[in-house]
Amino acid sequence: MPSTTAKSGFIASLEGAGDWLKTRINNIDIFDEHYHREAVTNPFYALGPIFYLVWVIVMLTGCVLIVWYVPSKAEAFNSIFDIQWKIPFGGLMRGMHKYGADAMIIAATMRMYRMFINADYKPGKEFNIAIGLVTLLLCLYSGLTGYLLIWNQRAFWATKVFATFPTYMDQFPIMGDFYQPLIKSFHMGWNTAEVLLGGGAAITQETITRFYSIHLAFSLIPLIFVELYFYKNAKARMPISWTKRWIVIMMVAVIAVILPAAQGRRSNPDVTPLPILSDWYFLGLYQMYKYLEPVVATEITILIPLSVVLMPFIDVAVTGAEKNILKRPLTLMVTIMGLVTWVLFSLLIIANIANIHNDPPYWRIFFYGTIDIGILWQVALIWMTKDMRERAKAAGAAMVMAVIAAVQCFLGWLFYYMAQTEIFMDPMWHQFCYASVRPMLGGNAEQIESAIRAIVQPMNTTIPYNEDFIVLCKSTFTKIPTAKEGIAKLTELCNQGTPVDWMFSWWPTFSPAPAQFTQPPAHYKGAIDFLVSNRWAYDYVNFTERLKMGSDGHGLIGAAGGGFYPKDVPPLDQAWIWVSPVLLVICLGTWYWAKQSSAAQQAPAPPQPAAVT
Repeated sequence: MPSTTAKSGFIASLEGAGDWLKTRINNIDIFDEHYHREAVTNPFYALGPIFYLVWVIVMLTGCVLIVWYVPSKAEAFNSIFDIQWKIPFGGLMRGMHKYGADAMIIAATMRMYRMFINADYKPGKEFNIAIGLVTLLLCLYSGLTGYLLIWNQRAFWATKVFATFPTYMDQFPIMGDFYQPLIKSFHMGWNTAEVLLGGGAAITQETITRFYSIHLAFSLIPLIFVELYFYKNAKARMPISWTKRWIVIMMVAVIAVILPAAQGRRSNPDVTPLPILSDWYFLGLYQMYKYLEPVVATEITILIPLSVVLMPFIDVAVTGAEKNILKRPLTLMVTIMGLVTWVLFSLLIIANIANIHNDPPYWRIFFYGTIDIGILWQVALIWMTKDMRERAKAAGAAMVMAVIAAVQCFLGWLFYYMAQTEIFMDPMWHQFCYASVRPMLGGNAEQIESAIRAIVQPMNTTIPYNEDFIVLCKSTFTKIPTAKEGIAKLTELCNQGTPVDWMFSWWPTFSPAPAQFTQPPAHYKGAIDFLVSNRWAYDYVNFTERLKMGSDGHGLIGAAGGGFYPKDVPPLDQAWIWVSPVLLVICLGTWYWAKQSSAAQQAPAPPQPAAVT
C-alpha cells in the first residue's frame, strides 16, 4: 500500500509538472497576439505587431539589396556604394533596411521593458520573457553580422574586436583550457570563433561569406517558423489599423531619406581607428570590456540573458500575482539598473571616458545598491501588511530575498579577497578548495607549500596554466639549486597517501608530457598529486603570501616589478560588501516573523467559557 501511494504521488507530481508546462506553452506570446484589445488604446501593446511589420520591411528591402550586393572583400564596399548612389531608389532601400533593423531592436527592447513593468508574464506567462529575449538576441546578432557586410573601416575593426570574445570561453571553468590538466579542454571558444568567422580571430573572405549566410539565416529561418506558428494557431499577425501601419512605414522611409545610411571609408587592416566602436546597440558592452578582464566580461555577457530569463520566476516567487509595479520594487529596481547602466555605458564609450581605477567601484555600488533598495523596499511592504493571511504568505518571499542576499554575501566575500590580492575568481576558487582539503593532508601540507615557495620565489615569474605544474617545473626551473630541491621534494610528496585519495585517484590526468619525460599515468596518484599538478596548492601559496602585511609580491604570479599586498579595497566596494550580511539578517528576521504570523493564524482559538443560564 505505501508503494502504491508513493507511486501515485510521483505520478501526480509528473502530471502537475506537465500541466504547469502546458499552461505556459499555451500562454506564449510572440508578437502580443493575446493583447489585441489593449493595443487599440495603449501603443505599448502594439509593439509586437509593429515589430512584425518592421521585420517584413527589413526582409523586403533586404531581398532588393541582395540583387546588387556582392559578398566579397574586393567588391563588397563598391557594391554598397553603387546601391547607395547609382541604383534608382537604392539609397532608400538601404536606408529602410538599416533603420528598419534599428527599429526592430528598439521595439523588441521596449517590449521587454513593458513586460517587466506591467508584469505581462503573470499569470502563467513566464516563458514570454524568454521568447522576447530570443527575439531581441536574434535582432542583435543579425545586426552584428550585417554590420560587417558594409566592409568599411569602422565595421571591419568593430567585428575584429568582437570576434575575439568567443575565444575567452576557453578560459571558462570546466570547459576551458584553464583547466586542461584537470579536464580535457573542449576548445569551445576557439571552435566557436572558427565556425563563425572561418579564420579564427582573423577577418578573411571566409568571414564575410559566413556572416552573409548567417545574416540571412537569422532573419529568414525564424520568419518561416513564425509563419507556421501563426498558420497553425490562426492568429492575426498585425492586428493594427492600416493608418498605424502606414505611419510606421513612413517614419522609417522619412528617416532613410533625411539621414542616408553611412558609407564610411573602405576597410584597411593596417590602420587601426581609435576609438573602435560598434553599432549603437553594442556600445554598452564595449564599455564593460574596458572595465573588466575580458574573460570576466564574457562571463557576465552570458549571465545577463540568463538573469533576464530567471527574473519573472523570482518575481512570481516574491510577489505572487501582484502586477502593480510599485508593489514589486525588486523588479522595478533591477529594471532601472539595467536601463541606466546600458544608457550610461553607451554614452561613456562615445565620449571615450573610462577610468578603470575609479569607475568600476561606482557602477558596482550602483548595481548592488539598486538590488538592495529593491529588497529593503519589498521587506518594508511585508512589514506594513496588516492582513495576517497575506503576512503569512510573505514568508516564502522573505526567504527568496534572503537567498539573493546570501548570494550577494558570497560575492562580497569573494570580491573582498580578490581586491586585496589581485587574484581572479578561478585561482581564488582553487585556493579555497585546497584550504578545505588541507587539514586532511596532515604534516604534508606545510612541506608542499615550502617546496612551492622554494621553486617559485627565486624565479619571480608567471606560472602559466594549461600545463602540469610538476612537468612544467622540471622543464623550466631545474637550473636553480633551491628550485631543484623543491621539485624533488614535491615529486616525493606526490607519492604520499592521504585519507582523501579516493576523491582524486579516479580522475584522469589528460596531461601530455614532453618527450624527455616519462608519460604520466592515466590517473592521479592521490590528493597531493592532484592538488600540486593542477596548481591548486600553488594558488593557495600565492593567496596566503599576498595576504601577508607588507608583502612586495616577490615571486608571485603577476606581481613582479613592485607593489605591496594586501591592496586596499575601495570604500564604495566595502559599502555594498558590508551591507550584504545586514540585508541577509533583515530578510531572515522577516521570514521568521512571517512564519510566526502563520503559526499564530493556524493556532486554534482558545476555548470560550460556557454561558451561564
